[in-house]
Amino acid sequence: MSQNKTAKYLKYAIGEIFLVVIGILIALQINNWNESNKNKSIEKVYLKELLEDFEINLKKSQNTIDKIAGTLPKLISLLEQSTLEKPTISIDSLNKNFSLMSSMPAYISTDRTYNNLIGSGDFKLMTNASLKSKIADYYKYVDLIKLVQSTHEMDLVNTFQPYIIEYLDYQAVPWLRVEDYPLPPAVDKNRILNVIKDQKFRNIITLKIHILADLLDLNRTIEQINEGVVELVRQQIEIND
Repeated sequence: MSQNKTAKYLKYAIGEIFLVVIGILIALQINNWNESNKNKSIEKVYLKELLEDFEINLKKSQNTIDKIAGTLPKLISLLEQSTLEKPTISIDSLNKNFSLMSSMPAYISTDRTYNNLIGSGDFKLMTNASLKSKIADYYKYVDLIKLVQSTHEMDLVNTFQPYIIEYLDYQAVPWLRVEDYPLPPAVDKNRILNVIKDQKFRNIITLKIHILADLLDLNRTIEQINEGVVELVRQQIEIND
């Protein structure tokens, strides 16, 4: 009788333990399910914000490409004019083309959502490995393009502007004008004719062309990556919905 009672109690205890374990497992499963749903909801918000940012970035890269592509032919035209016995375009056109030496088409990335993802540690919530890899590629090129643009800015300050000040009439080749405060007419816009055949003139233009060509190549790569990120984000938004 005692043994039966003990066995009965033991069986009861095992049953209770089993129920407790099952209860804990169910609770953990519910908690994991809730956490997963919460993470998916957070990911959805980030994905929509990423899409907004990278659609902006895509337009920026396209605009920068257009500016560079519009500048290069005019600088190449200056090189061609420098080889002629006499320029075939007007003095004003020569100065206007040379004013593009001060042009600095710059790509400035919109990083609001990415900074939030990294700063909050939520980047791990992004479930698409291809998207995370593509974003990493994007920021690798952003760092590179920042470096090239910084070098370009130093060349502008240390090379292009001093050359214009020394050899040309800066009033004739300003890149930016304030419409409310127009400059008076250039005093000696013909100065460009004195230097157009010099090797230094051709070298400085060629340097600018190389810089812009490098920026054009980088911006085309950025554009392709932007397109890839936008496509992957859209796909992931559809999957999550």
